[in-house]
Amino acid sequence: MLGNRWQERTGSRCLPRTQKRPGYVIPNNKLEDCRCYMRDHALICKFVGFWPSEKDLTRWIQQRWKPKGHIDLKLGAKGFFTAIFASLEDKERIFEEGPYFMNNVFLFMRHWEDRYNPDNEKSLVAAIWVRLFELPMEFWDPDILEGIGNSIETFVKVAESTKRGKYTSYARICVYMNIAEPLPEYIELEYHDEIWQQPIDYEHIPFRCRRCHEYGNLFRQCPLNKEVEITKTQDEE
Repeated sequence: MLGNRWQERTGSRCLPRTQKRPGYVIPNNKLEDCRCYMRDHALICKFVGFWPSEKDLTRWIQQRWKPKGHIDLKLGAKGFFTAIFASLEDKERIFEEGPYFMNNVFLFMRHWEDRYNPDNEKSLVAAIWVRLFELPMEFWDPDILEGIGNSIETFVKVAESTKRGKYTSYARICVYMNIAEPLPEYIELEYHDEIWQQPIDYEHIPFRCRRCHEYGNLFRQCPLNKEVEITKTQDEE
């Protein structure tokens, strides 16, 4: 009704704007108490590329984290959520025991900070499982695999299946990487006078092409594949 009456009087559906800027001074004691509590008790989290429902998230937290105290969840934009721990012991233990995965999808975690805005998050450091297909067996030494991981970015651990040598078609290591940045396709391994060009395959990076590692296209739609097809056609002609 208000909109109709305003339109009748002005001929416009737009409400008027004023240059006046209302102001309010927040009491320091109110703000500081909240900030101190959140800094001590809260973690900002996000499953990278996967947004579970609140019900599934709550069930996963109880099964995986096994907290002793209560955890209050605040769901935010873009899949981010804030976990507020009643127990400081729970918070520190859970943060230190990461990384965590739900259905092989990594959980990004960071300590709470003032005025955090997911839109300003430029760095998503995720623990990514990397497959090194056809890696020569002489390079499967744990120290060498750790060195490879640190050369890619920051080594986390070697998969148990790789330690046991259960599968020899590829070695599998976990690496902390900033998935907001382009990911390398190869790593060069130098030994004496030889250089081995080792392809890097990234597991469970949702909505990223496995060839060019960019968001927004599937492997079969990758521009690099189209370039290869064009080259093949030209060669055949």
